[in-house]
Amino acid sequence: MPASSILSSVVCRFVFALLLVAGALPLGTVAAQEEAEKEAPPAEPDNSVLKPEDVQLLEANGIRKLMPNMPVWIDLKRKMVIMDGEVCLRKGSLEMFACLRGTKEHESVIAVPADAFVVHAGLLRIGAKQGVPVSFDPEYTPPSGEVIDVLLQWTDDKNKLRTARAQEWVREAKGKKEMPYNWVFPGSYFWKDIPLEEIKKAKEQGIDPDTLPGKQVYAAEGGELICVSNFRSSMLDLPVPSTDANNNLWFEANTEKIPPEGTKVRIFLIPNKGKTAKLDAAQKAKAAEKPKPEKEEPQPEPMNEAEKDVSDS
Repeated sequence: MPASSILSSVVCRFVFALLLVAGALPLGTVAAQEEAEKEAPPAEPDNSVLKPEDVQLLEANGIRKLMPNMPVWIDLKRKMVIMDGEVCLRKGSLEMFACLRGTKEHESVIAVPADAFVVHAGLLRIGAKQGVPVSFDPEYTPPSGEVIDVLLQWTDDKNKLRTARAQEWVREAKGKKEMPYNWVFPGSYFWKDIPLEEIKKAKEQGIDPDTLPGKQVYAAEGGELICVSNFRSSMLDLPVPSTDANNNLWFEANTEKIPPEGTKVRIFLIPNKGKTAKLDAAQKAKAAEKPKPEKEEPQPEPMNEAEKDVSDS
């Protein structure tokens, strides 16, 4: 698919969602980014819809790839993150809409061959406002953050370019209605990877384990990229109680709307400036049943610009 065709289609079909904002957050090279680049395998085909020869044209239009071996771009002119994925499930219960490849494909519609922190850094770069993850202790507090529109683009079996809102591919398991909620950007959190033996030894010596050195791990790397069930590790989450304990808000794949497994899909993440996640009366009633708390982990450190920005180089 020619890059020029993709660009013109994006502008025409998604103009209603492209909100221009002034300025952008500065990008800085951080230790985590450098470490990721060192550990990343050599650049290779990444299942992108684009051909290698299209890259120069994309960059000329303000679209920049964030990592050489991952299909994730930022469009600085139209303020959106673009990533390529593949349909991995068309039927069944969902905990995620999109996961990282090799993680949660059995409960996600789309798998994306990228690292979560790269997508997160892209959202920060285009000015998306991060909130905080869901909390279950002492009571349920929904995830917060700027509303992110999730739009899809793919080519059908007749070679026709198709578009949809991500919500169209998800339905309520009970009522079979299209999911009505918007995603927000809580941004997951970091946890410290410390061997259990060191934690045990520290406790025996009266040392707070939280003060021990350890590698900082971005929790969304477990696969929780765009979720429809509440997880504190979610990069994007729903601002309503949604767990397996809340039968009113349990979601499944909307099979009839989803193209065949293996279909390449382009995903557009567009901050909806000034929009907060507000529910109408009917939605509030449906979400009223409180979810069963999941096991509470140590309090998270929300990801921020200084920790995970991608360099401008």
